Amino acid sequence: MERTGTLDWNTFIPVWSRIVRRIVLGDSARNNHELTDLLARLRGRANWSLLHPTRRDLREEFLQRLRVQLHRAEPGSLAEANAKTPKNPETHPEEQVPQWLFAFDPAGMATFRALALLASHPTELAAVAAELRGRDLVTPQDLPGLRAAVLESVRLWPTTPAILRETTTTTELGGRTLQAKTLVVVLAPFFHRDDERLPYADHFTPGIWQDGTAQASGSLVPFSAGPAICAGQNLVLFLASTLLASLLERHDIRLTSEPPLYPGRRLPGTLSPFGLRFSFSPHP
Repeated sequence: MERTGTLDWNTFIPVWSRIVRRIVLGDSARNNHELTDLLARLRGRANWSLLHPTRRDLREEFLQRLRVQLHRAEPGSLAEANAKTPKNPETHPEEQVPQWLFAFDPAGMATFRALALLASHPTELAAVAAELRGRDLVTPQDLPGLRAAVLESVRLWPTTPAILRETTTTTELGGRTLQAKTLVVVLAPFFHRDDERLPYADHFTPGIWQDGTAQASGSLVPFSAGPAICAGQNLVLFLASTLLASLLERHDIRLTSEPPLYPGRRLPGTLSPFGLRFSFSPHP
């Protein structure tokens, strides 16, 4: 992306999907758009549950394409790790991979929202620019400022609003006694935006993820927490921060879509990534 132009969701998501396919399946899958399209069709039908006829032929076509890619087990891909994982007759490795592929969709949304936050908050953007200045473009690096921006994106607009847990023993909660095996719903947006406890509740404050404030709160769970924490958290944060670095260190990017986001003002309760639009131009 070296020219002046516009970046929107329809421009961003095909590139994101290509990167995801390379990570999960290897370089040969980067242009396998049909695989992603088939998965999207299956997910769309699944959303209707029993109200929509089952398409076993569509599922088998998708799995067959997936098996071809997995069989290659390209070096450096998750498919290679999958191939090296011990198996038995009851395991079905290819059944795990669709989850890996579609779990990157909300990661893309969080990345795009993080770009909107940075593009509209000059102080935080300047801190990121300082972090990127002179970085090694060959060796993978941890980018704390950008990781924090992505974590803030998920805190402000959780991609998994409701987290389900089950009590394992008799538990006291809110003055009530819950028996073992009671289902508990953790509503992440409530805890993430609790303005009675969090002075930064409705503001973009990436520093809380770097100085220990977020961890000390005990209520911020952008990737869930405990034994069921998202296994892909570090991979997602690495991918998102690296992609943002590639965009920001080469371009001046401005948020041009509505609603505008202003530093110091309360951020909206929802922000659709599908409507975000940016203008960009190469750095002088």
